[in-house]
Amino acid sequence: MTKSLKQIVFSLLISVAMAVLYWHISFRTSNENFFMFINQYFILFALFLLLVKIESNFKRLLLFAIVSRILLVFAVPQLSPDFYRFIWDGELLTQGINPYAHVPNDLISFNGFYDSQYMRSLYNGMTQLSQGNYTNYPVLNQIIFFIPTYFFDSIQANVISLKIMILLADLGAIYFLKKILDQFKLPVQKLWFYALNPFILIEFVGNMHFEGVMIFILLGAIYFVLKRNWLTAGTLLGLSIQIKLLPLMLLPFFFKNLKWRKSIGFMAVTFIVVMLFGMFLWNKQLYFDNMMSSIKIYFTTFEFNSSLFGVVNHFKSESMGWNATYITGPLMSKIATVCIILLAILRHYKSPIDIIKGMLFALVIYFAFGTTVHPWYISMILVLSILTNYKFGLIWTLLVPLTYYTYQSAEDGLILRYVEYGIVYSVLIYEIIKYWKKGLIN
Repeated sequence: MTKSLKQIVFSLLISVAMAVLYWHISFRTSNENFFMFINQYFILFALFLLLVKIESNFKRLLLFAIVSRILLVFAVPQLSPDFYRFIWDGELLTQGINPYAHVPNDLISFNGFYDSQYMRSLYNGMTQLSQGNYTNYPVLNQIIFFIPTYFFDSIQANVISLKIMILLADLGAIYFLKKILDQFKLPVQKLWFYALNPFILIEFVGNMHFEGVMIFILLGAIYFVLKRNWLTAGTLLGLSIQIKLLPLMLLPFFFKNLKWRKSIGFMAVTFIVVMLFGMFLWNKQLYFDNMMSSIKIYFTTFEFNSSLFGVVNHFKSESMGWNATYITGPLMSKIATVCIILLAILRHYKSPIDIIKGMLFALVIYFAFGTTVHPWYISMILVLSILTNYKFGLIWTLLVPLTYYTYQSAEDGLILRYVEYGIVYSVLIYEIIKYWKKGLIN
């Protein structure tokens, strides 16, 4: 057997082992069995790194990236119940009800909802936080929820349909990521740290988080900015904001790669796209206010997997004798906003890669000061770090699933959080010092 053939066989064996683990996580592992999940995840991650190291054939790796995602399409998510709210919101639109107008707790008592076993199943599947608050998903996201629910009154059918849409968007993200890597003349092998990363597969197609769709559109915006096509870039950025509001934070960094006239046009197009889609469901100020009131919860009352915020809030709460999140959260958010604006405006960026680094550290600041850092939020950190020389984003995707243990034991989950941030921030500081000494940071 030749060396080349041995490599192909070895790669195939690794791929099969990973496929079996993906199947087992999807159909045999639940959030209640954290230790089974995390052990399988760490094995998957090790196999993924080994596969990327030994296999260099682009077509074979791309084929496995696609097949792995298809394996996850037909399973109902086990690690996150958010999909119940996605389908609920879509069903409201099919009935002519604005999803921003009512909280589920109010609607479930109506005869049409209470009498429907299907709607009761959706309601019971949500978290209490979701049941008692307005939806916080922007309009384009709501339109995506609506499409499958228009055709199906089945949780399984809607899950599969939404997963297929996320899968297609994820493939689009791979396409744009490769384009940008080529633009920066970076090794194409870096692509697989996204395309084959178990974290990305499990959180997007597996758990149905629409950060995958947002990343696809946002990468398109970045690519067209690099091509100086501000009209297409502005359109895509507006669409990405209507999936998740997070790209709003990166808006100042886009200006750095465009001359001021094009920047004005870019901003105008972005604003027009956001407003045009908003008119579909935000046609009354009340509805927009309802959405923002739910988003506000993540800054004032809810806390999950926080780092710097958690430390500050702990000492603030200790000194006051009660939970001070509603004070500390907005304050830390304002500090983060000021830091990000200063980072975008005052720093001199020599090249487009420097701008990507600026975006990356803007997100690091945002999450460091934030009250809530769900695992899937780190996907944007990973994508931007792939376009730079930083590795901490990849390491974070290995460690952030540890936070799922918080759902079983908040006290033990806190210990795992120390492990997560201790390692991630240590690597981040080490990389900053290393690149500073090499003159790669100015």
